[in-house]
Amino acid sequence: MHLPKGHYLQKGKYRIADVIGQGGFGITYSGVWSTEVKGNLGTVKTDVPVCIKEYFFKDYCLRDDDTLRVKVHSETGKILFAKFKEKLIKEAKILSEVHHPYIVNVLEVFEENGTAYIAMEHIQGCSLKYMLETEGILPEKKVLKYVYQIGQALEFVHQKSIIHLDIKPNNILIDRKNNARLIDFGVSKRYDIEQQETSTTMLTLSKGFAAIEQYDTEGIQNFSPCPDIYSLGATMYNLLTGVIPTESILRATKPIAKPSELNKAITPQTEAVIMRAMQIDPVKRYQSVMQMINELDIPSYFEEAENILSEQSGSVATDKNDNTVARSDLHSQNDRSKIDDKESSEKAWTRKKRKRRILIPAVIIFAGIFGWAVMYILDLNGSESNVSSLAANPDSVADTGNTKLEKIFPVESDPNTDRNGRPENTETTLNKQNEKTPKDTDEKETVRKDADSGTEETNPADEEIEARYAALIASGKTKMEQKKYAEAKTDFTKAKDLKVTEEVLRLSIACDESEEEQRISERKALYEEKYPFGNFMIVRKISNGRYGAIDSKGIERIEAVYLSVAPSPNGRAFEREDHLYDIYDVNGTRVGNGLTTY
Repeated sequence: MHLPKGHYLQKGKYRIADVIGQGGFGITYSGVWSTEVKGNLGTVKTDVPVCIKEYFFKDYCLRDDDTLRVKVHSETGKILFAKFKEKLIKEAKILSEVHHPYIVNVLEVFEENGTAYIAMEHIQGCSLKYMLETEGILPEKKVLKYVYQIGQALEFVHQKSIIHLDIKPNNILIDRKNNARLIDFGVSKRYDIEQQETSTTMLTLSKGFAAIEQYDTEGIQNFSPCPDIYSLGATMYNLLTGVIPTESILRATKPIAKPSELNKAITPQTEAVIMRAMQIDPVKRYQSVMQMINELDIPSYFEEAENILSEQSGSVATDKNDNTVARSDLHSQNDRSKIDDKESSEKAWTRKKRKRRILIPAVIIFAGIFGWAVMYILDLNGSESNVSSLAANPDSVADTGNTKLEKIFPVESDPNTDRNGRPENTETTLNKQNEKTPKDTDEKETVRKDADSGTEETNPADEEIEARYAALIASGKTKMEQKKYAEAKTDFTKAKDLKVTEEVLRLSIACDESEEEQRISERKALYEEKYPFGNFMIVRKISNGRYGAIDSKGIERIEAVYLSVAPSPNGRAFEREDHLYDIYDVNGTRVGNGLTTY
């Protein structure tokens, strides 16, 4: 299904090395970019490590064995394939405009083999999800550093009217310099000047990390940083407790535990920031990422550290036509100037931060006292006339409830109070109950307008499709709960043949991901895990009792054929049958072969 190792793209410019991962919409490869670097010693040809993301819609695509072109095998698939290929290209264009030291950099986007590709900077390191799985709960200071860096990246894209919409530990990489890098803008959205969303509709939601407004198409029509702020808070929650928070849409009935209940080492200040960032109602959250960061007790050496770009001199890389395409740090000179300007402003902001911590509370207290005094005077002057007016016309009280907000953000309420929280009398409650009719519980029908009579009639054919679709979706969900993913996928495929909706696409992708997680668990069950080794895990294979190393997906990266493993200055020494040693570094590369000692 994927491109073979050693395959070339763009007439030899890029060479595929290996498959990193695959999801419902794409395959990610590691590879090399063959380019030229100009420096003091002249022009030197070099290979630069890159990641290449190929658009491959798993449910509808196949690859021609001879030409390696991507083909679509149904008319419905062709429509969806074209739609989401455009989405991938938009993702690349968004990323190409957001050069930042804590965001992965895009080299270019191009079309080949009947599909689209994004060539990106290759980050040597691991994700925060992997770090959490291998190291356990992260120390608070380490989390604060990463959040501070990702916060700067988010503030940068928010200033460009872009929201990421998928902040989670799996989308944050930690590079070899121990800096956080934000990746995967696949579901991000950019808004135009009129504040209307311009990119395509999101198809996936990361359970536990997505804000409640992301579940409603109207919830993210206008630009707001609040969804990313919620997700950043949820990411902190996960890293500091090891627990994925309850889905935002379910929290009305299943509240989340306070972080300190799961990890007593969390400071009250950090806990308060997490809980405010994760408020269900976006109005109650922080209204900017920097406002959130400002509330955290970020160590001064993080705040005052130089931006990593300013530490790199870099050289200019050019293509074969002698056109400048990137610096060694993958930023253009103009981008560097913008970032330098941003560094200056950030330093100024840091100097003012401590002053604000003193001034802001004082201003708030003064404003509160002044406001209370004004309201007290007005209340004395107007209370008598207000009471008289309400007594004469009790129905004149304005309904200030926000129906749309209540629909999106359900809150727990007393059944004996009205929508504004006022207690109702018995008569009002009975009247409300009598107003409910069977019509309130009728299922939605598909109807058509009769052109002559102007009446509405039900369409039995559409009604039958809706019923079959609903039954297949329900059956698929049940089978997913039973971990029968292949059968569930069959139900979702049949549902897609009846009607293509965001719901069925999301379920199909979730089914693929769950199936892959099941396969990973089954592969890992073949081994006894010993201890981490770089991005790998030293293991003992149960079937033969031999040692090797596997990656996070349970795939052998160092074959499990060795008698024992011992530390080595260059990595790990694996003992062979002949009692000589093979030495492997943390990347799984053999750097010593058949040595008598380690």
